Amino acid sequence: MSSKRRPIYCIIGIVAVMTIGFLMIPPLMKKCSNKLYKSSLKKDKIDFENMGPEVLKKEESKEE
Repeated sequence: MSSKRRPIYCIIGIVAVMTIGFLMIPPLMKKCSNKLYKSSLKKDKIDFENMGPEVLKKEESKEE
């Protein structure tokens, strides 16, 4: 490889890596994170009897 063409190949490589990074990686990350989230939902069981503090309207909270 001649020394004149080496910077051109570096620039082309950098542009290719940046294009892949901006166009391919975000959709893949979104797809994988959605799959992980959905798979974690199936394992969780919600205990509706012990949910924590109850939200009251203003009138109900003043009476107590």
